Amino acid sequence: MILQMKWRYGILLVLLFCTTSFIEAKVKTLPVEDQNSTFENLNTEKPDSKSIIGAIENVRLVPPNIVLKARIDTGAKTTSIDAQNITPFERDGKEWVRFDLLVGEKKYDIERKVIKTILIKRHGDDSQRRYVVKMRIVIGDVSQLISVNLNDRESYQYPVLIGRNFLRDYFIVDVGKKFQVKPMALPK
Repeated sequence: MILQMKWRYGILLVLLFCTTSFIEAKVKTLPVEDQNSTFENLNTEKPDSKSIIGAIENVRLVPPNIVLKARIDTGAKTTSIDAQNITPFERDGKEWVRFDLLVGEKKYDIERKVIKTILIKRHGDDSQRRYVVKMRIVIGDVSQLISVNLNDRESYQYPVLIGRNFLRDYFIVDVGKKFQVKPMALPK
């Protein structure tokens, strides 16, 4: 009887080990979709505690891998970036957009695959349809590839608005503070 129980436990341990190894192997071999150097494997794991950031922070936006000032808005569900001359086009049967990001006198031409379009409800104004694409955002030592919506933010003070889809699980916002963290550099 004891020998049978040891035998069963041994078989269970072997099955458990094989299953775990198979799952780990599957995770390691998932294909990564290329989207023009967004550093797919650099997502930050969720921390045990949250960092405190201010109402305005410097953020790294990839592409084009530059640092911009951003308004941190816990009332916004989705992160939004300034996009000029938004032009939809098709590539390999998929919908893509080409847009310009203007930073001072410098213009960055960016192409991204469209994830979806959303309807943004604006207070005191008409609702607006926007393209949503994946881009990497870095604040401090937190790096995430997230959905961002494209919007003409030329009339706004900051070209980037960081919403809850980036902040959740990582940050607490102290609206009385600014520039609490410096975005880490990413490999070239």
